[in-house]
This record gives sequence, structure tokens and C-alpha cells, in this order.
Amino acid sequence: MEENTGTMIKLTSTNYSIWKPKMEDILYYKDMYDPVEKGDTKPDKVTDEDWKKSHRKAVSLIRQWVDLSVFHHVATETNAQTLWKNIEKMYQRKTAQNKTFAIRKLVNLKYREGRSVAEHLSDFQDLVNQLVAMKLVLNDELQALLLLSSLPKSWETLVVSLSNSAPDGALTLSQVKDSMFNEETRRKYMGSSSSHALVTENRGRSKSGGRSNKSKDRSQSQPRRKFKCFHCNEEGHIKRNCKSWKNKEKKDRRNQRPDEDENTTTPVVDGEVVLFSVEEEECHVADSCVEWVIDSAASYHATSNKEFFTMYKVGDFGKVKMGNNSIADIVGIGDVCVQTNTGFTLTLKNVRHVPDLRLNLISVHALDLAGFQNNFGDGKWKLTKGSLMIARGVVYSTLYKTQVKLIKDGLNAAENVALADLWHKRLAHLSEKGLQILSRKSLIPSDKAT
Repeated sequence: MEENTGTMIKLTSTNYSIWKPKMEDILYYKDMYDPVEKGDTKPDKVTDEDWKKSHRKAVSLIRQWVDLSVFHHVATETNAQTLWKNIEKMYQRKTAQNKTFAIRKLVNLKYREGRSVAEHLSDFQDLVNQLVAMKLVLNDELQALLLLSSLPKSWETLVVSLSNSAPDGALTLSQVKDSMFNEETRRKYMGSSSSHALVTENRGRSKSGGRSNKSKDRSQSQPRRKFKCFHCNEEGHIKRNCKSWKNKEKKDRRNQRPDEDENTTTPVVDGEVVLFSVEEEECHVADSCVEWVIDSAASYHATSNKEFFTMYKVGDFGKVKMGNNSIADIVGIGDVCVQTNTGFTLTLKNVRHVPDLRLNLISVHALDLAGFQNNFGDGKWKLTKGSLMIARGVVYSTLYKTQVKLIKDGLNAAENVALADLWHKRLAHLSEKGLQILSRKSLIPSDKAT
């Protein structure tokens, strides 16, 4: 008995929908459900005395699992079927008021952040079961829509993606449940392991002969590490503060030809004078923009256009299940290099080539793994890394989309024009407002501060 009643709960005024099926299981296991089901209809081979004892045993077992707050309602009953129906009348009355209350609870059910998806689905199914017990059955699509509407605003991308990918506009309950579990797993996995996308920026030698200043983006999530100078290879300082480098810079400036001054600007930052080239190398950037969908349900980046790839490997990389439940082949994998609408060069790694795919997909999951922050709200999408705005997007026809330009040669990818973020970093991470002030004073070109 302990093995089958160890998780049993006592009946209270609030848990009947859970207590009933658990109590039925115990009665069936103990072979005591016949008195509840048949009532006064005695089997032919059972004597009246034995049938009366069977009723008493069933009543005794049921009352063991009734809370004291409810016990007085069943204290005097000796017929198992009558006792069972009395309890059912108290807690499962099929009145319009009870149906209205149950439907209202189902419609107003909301997923709470931090709670497990399994617990939320349990609450949802409990309310559905209550309606079924009152002979009010909801079809599968209606249940799917109600479950989807219970998700908060922070899950909006998943809601939009599922709604848009539903074949003939019809969602299934299993599809919504699977997507919720996948999204929960993705969120738990955020911020870990290797990158699937990276941001690059031009730091090549300029036409005016100025040296490049190579530096790595330092996101706030990276651990602290020992600094090493890229000029003298000694630890304890960085190149910008290296005495040897400063002396070399002073010597280079003294030897600089007069005609080179026209292509340089000399901002002063913390008392240190640094020369920067205004003119940058040209890059191979396509003039036309390409639209990509920001998809939180996608496990990886994907496109149907082979010409987008800067690096490409042909092969059988398996299959992918589309939003309409169809299966498509992955015929290749590689890198796609794009220039975002904020001017950054974004390299999407391990992009799947799926010829049957209708849209170009940027995976939120892959960006998360790469250390980026995806921000959704007010119909807008923002991709950031630290304090840098990498890309922006807006909602079009229920989907978050962004416009990018393809970079034809990913190996020589650079900005087509000097970027605001380039000056942001060059000027010791000066704020955007500070860049605009310098631009108005003609200390930097106007297109660098926009």
C-alpha cells in the first residue's frame, strides 16, 4: 500500500481535480472500485453481506484521504457510490457559473518568469481537465492558442515565430509545448561555450600609411586576464600605455611628410596625442540590402541563397524541420559576412544552406552563444555587445526583421565608410554625444558621429 499511496494527497476544498484521479487509481489497485461504480447493483456471485462489506471497505479507504475540513460532509455515509457522488456534487457541479469561472481562470492564466515550463503546463492541463469533467471540451487548436497567449511579453519572439510558421494558420498543442520546452532549454544555456557569430571591424593599414591599432572587444561577461603589450610583448601594460610605443609614435610624427597632414586628425585624449587616418580602405560591400528574420525558435542561422556565403562547404548535413512541419535538406554549411544597419561587420558562422527555405534566418540562440545580448520590446529588436549597438530591427508582419548588406569578400571585410564605433573606441570609448560635439566642431568628419 505504501508504494501506491505514498504520494497521495488528502481532499481539500481546492484540489479535487487532482485528488479524484489519484483516488480512483488507489481504488482500482485495491480492487475496490466496483462498489463506487455499480452502487446497489450487486454482482451475481457475491452475497449481500460481502457486497455490504465491499462498500464499507471502499468508504473507509476514501475517507482516509479526506481532510478534516471536508470530513463532516461524508462522515455518516456507508454507500461508496453515494459518497463518491456527494463529493462530486460539492466540487464538480456542472453549472454555468462553474464553467464560467474555470474558463476565466484558463484565459487569465499567465506564465511567471523563473517558473519551470513543466509546472506551467501542469496548471494549464489541470484547468483543461476541469472543463472536460464539466462536459466542456476544447479542441486541440484552441488549447494551443490559449497556451500561447499565456506567455509573457519576454517570449514575444517565440509567439510571433510560431504564429507565422503555422501551416494554414493552425497550431497544434504539441507544437506549442515542444517549442516552449526548447525555448526554456535555450534560455538556460544562454551565455555559455563557443561563438557561432562574431563582430569584426577594419583595422588594416590606411592609404595614408598610418599604423593600425588592433584591439579586441572586451565584453562585460569576459573574465579578467593579465594584460600583455602587443608592441613589446611585456606583461603589465597595454600598447597604448607602452613607453617604447609612445617614443616610436613621436619619432614617426617628426618624420611625417607635410602632405600627409591633410588626411589625419589629431584629437587629444587624457593628455595623449594620437594620429588617426580619416580615410579607410574600401571594402567589397553590396549596394542592395538583404532582409533577414530574427528567429528565436531557430537553432542556427540559415539561408537558401548560396551566393551569400563567403566560405562554403558542400555536403549532406542532415535535415531540418520547417515551421509547417515539412522536412528540408541541409546541403551546405559556411560563413556569411554582412554589414549591419549600424555599420558593423557581422560574420555569421556555421550558417546552414537550406534551398527550400523561404526566409533568411538569424538565430537568437546562436547570437546568445556568441556573447551578444538580444533585446526585444516596443516592436523593436536591438543586438548589443557591451555598450556597442551591433544591429537593429523592427517588426514587419508579425516578424522581427533587419536589413543588412552582403560583404562579397569576407576575408577582406572592412567598413565601406569610417564607422561611429571606430571613433568611439579610438577616442577611449567616448560617448555618442561626445562624438556629435566633436563633429559639430569639425574635429572629426560629420559622418563618423552619426
